[in-house]
Amino acid sequence: MKIWKISEIINWAANLLTSKDIENPKLDSEYIISHVLGMSRLELYLHQEDKVAENDLSLIQSMISRRGKNEPLQYILGETDFYGLTFKVNEHVLIPRPETELLVEKIIKENPTAEEILEIGTGSGAIVIALAANIKNAKFMAVDISNEALQIARENAVKNMVNINFCFSDVFENVTGKYDLIVSNPPYISGNEYQYLSREIREYEPSIALLANDNGLAFYKKILHFAKDYLTEKGKIYFEIGHSLSESIKKVAEENGFRYIETVKDLNSYDRMMVIEV
Repeated sequence: MKIWKISEIINWAANLLTSKDIENPKLDSEYIISHVLGMSRLELYLHQEDKVAENDLSLIQSMISRRGKNEPLQYILGETDFYGLTFKVNEHVLIPRPETELLVEKIIKENPTAEEILEIGTGSGAIVIALAANIKNAKFMAVDISNEALQIARENAVKNMVNINFCFSDVFENVTGKYDLIVSNPPYISGNEYQYLSREIREYEPSIALLANDNGLAFYKKILHFAKDYLTEKGKIYFEIGHSLSESIKKVAEENGFRYIETVKDLNSYDRMMVIEV
């Protein structure tokens, strides 16, 4: 059997991923090889003449093959970074997106003394865990309709050393109490939009966390219809939104008696967040 050097396995992997039209073939190859060998990407090149052990080579080849089939890199590695923290991810949870960090940053900046915070649709727990790591005196509850996602979220809370009450709930079904903040990045992709998403998303990420009825509005409507029963007197709702939905969500909020509605754009000037108050 051929003995491979690190430099050779990098070149092989990058060429294979290039042939599969993967967007960042060399970078993804380096991440996978670094992960398996327990080295930084810089160390790969400082040790490029080192031989790769047979068991490591076999694992690298398997992971590169998965990436060549469009499986997201984060699922292959089993983890991803978000807001300076590391999170376990798998096929039961959406991969946290960099633009969602803007939502977390805004919440932290505007609510340093919040006492009770609820997240609806927690998934991997990325949002609520990042908040808990930065808003030290608050109490947190996070709900999801997926038991598999809740298990991942609980593991991530332990991993990042924060205390959160996780609960199975369809929106407010099993929620009690009043909250200063209700936070949600709910499913908002319509059936029509879903068919145009990339293969990586359609074939691997959980559709239950992406698809929403009523042209993407179903969960916003459900949350806004009941939210007043769970908000404190000066409580606020923070949403991440589909960029085409801001006017529709604003209308739903107004119909449910909310008067202060702020829409915030992301770094690409798309409508990305909404802050809603009575």
